[in-house]
Amino acid sequence: MFSKNQLEQIPFRVADTILKYLDKHSPDLILIEWNGMEHFHKLEEMLLQFSAKAVVSIEKVIYVAEDTGLKTKIPDAGAVTFSQIAGSDCAFVRTKEHQHITDDIGILYNCNPDIRVFTNRKWDRFINRIFSFNMQTRFWFMAVITAALVYMTGLSLLNGFGVPAGRYVSIFLGVFLQAIPFLAIGVLLSSLIQVYLQPDWIQRKFPRTILAGQVFAVIAGFCLPVCDCASIPVFKSLVKKGVPMPAAVTFMLVSPVINPVVILSTWFAFNGNYRMIAARCGLGILCAVLCGLTYLIKPPKDYLLEDAMPVQANCGDYSLPVEENTCLSRFFLMTRHAQNEFFSVGKFLLTGIFVSTLFQDMIPFAVSAGGGTAPWKALLLMMGMAFVLSLCSSSDAVVARSMAGSLPVGAIIGFLVFGPMMDIKNAAMLLSGFKSGFVARLFVTAFLVCFIAVALFMLWGSGGIRI
Repeated sequence: MFSKNQLEQIPFRVADTILKYLDKHSPDLILIEWNGMEHFHKLEEMLLQFSAKAVVSIEKVIYVAEDTGLKTKIPDAGAVTFSQIAGSDCAFVRTKEHQHITDDIGILYNCNPDIRVFTNRKWDRFINRIFSFNMQTRFWFMAVITAALVYMTGLSLLNGFGVPAGRYVSIFLGVFLQAIPFLAIGVLLSSLIQVYLQPDWIQRKFPRTILAGQVFAVIAGFCLPVCDCASIPVFKSLVKKGVPMPAAVTFMLVSPVINPVVILSTWFAFNGNYRMIAARCGLGILCAVLCGLTYLIKPPKDYLLEDAMPVQANCGDYSLPVEENTCLSRFFLMTRHAQNEFFSVGKFLLTGIFVSTLFQDMIPFAVSAGGGTAPWKALLLMMGMAFVLSLCSSSDAVVARSMAGSLPVGAIIGFLVFGPMMDIKNAAMLLSGFKSGFVARLFVTAFLVCFIAVALFMLWGSGGIRI
């Protein structure tokens, strides 16, 4: 044990004492309690300096607190506590028996959007989390060599069985390299909006009348959040502020379909085909407005969950503590937001690219030619894939383009219109704040409206679009 005075006056002598203990006993793991007397960076300076850096690595940082009064205790403790939470990998919040966690833990996400919070109910998961460690740097070289050997061996075996694995890899990498720039642009713009735009701006600007609200929702959808994970929290705040349900629903559904990044990625993916862009945006606006207007018929009542905790799916809560509200802190917060969202959304994109790569060879030749299956079946297939793959709307056009030679144009448009409006991750985020009946109605409404609108568009010749 070391006192506050020792940490203030002789921090490196304390570190030397720890190093001598390491040298004598050679432990594999040391647990250190840092009880908030000093900034967390003091511990980092002590253990990551000079001789200590060669033998010590900080694997996990855990913040521990009581649930009661968390929202007031942390600000009262000041910058020392903020620095500890910001540097933590996870947090354990102790609650009373059978008591659900309260909204107070939101302050942890404000300080550290990437933190993972555990409670008494998740004790086993917490233990597994803190005692699982990442691969050490010295093993990465061996891992890379092993992966290369496995790749070459697997490639040879698959080629021996007649599976064109090399062609699959080439297609996968080609689609991936085309999609990544637009995903990066999308998350950067989304991060700028999340960090720099005032949370109540859109609520103050939204008209209260139905017609003006619908028009404003479409305009705001063009200019505001570039991803569906950003539009859903705004949607919840809109309805809580009293914005008419038709306008709020229209905004949530249209914003991930018609914003500039989506238009740019669609233009790039389909080689500047303006008809494709017009079809996607036009049908997206039509379907979103029609879905919103359906809520004039039997408006829902009692649809919000009480004390619902937000799902930290992609965007999360990235507001700043008052003490950290500076230009530099906002910039770093924006970069952290972009990094977190990029890797969160990236796994959905990789899954979509992988499935679309296999899809090109695994469907029958008749379907590839577009003459072996009914167009409405192809449309159902692509809408179902859009729901399951949960792609980001800023990069889904590249994945859709890779399947364009296998299916009718209308089915591809259905994929591009319905996917951003409703998919698995959207449903999960909606269920975190709304009752299941409301989410089910929204899903069924969006599916039926999109299917009927796109099917009629296909009957009219798909606007003469050729891909």
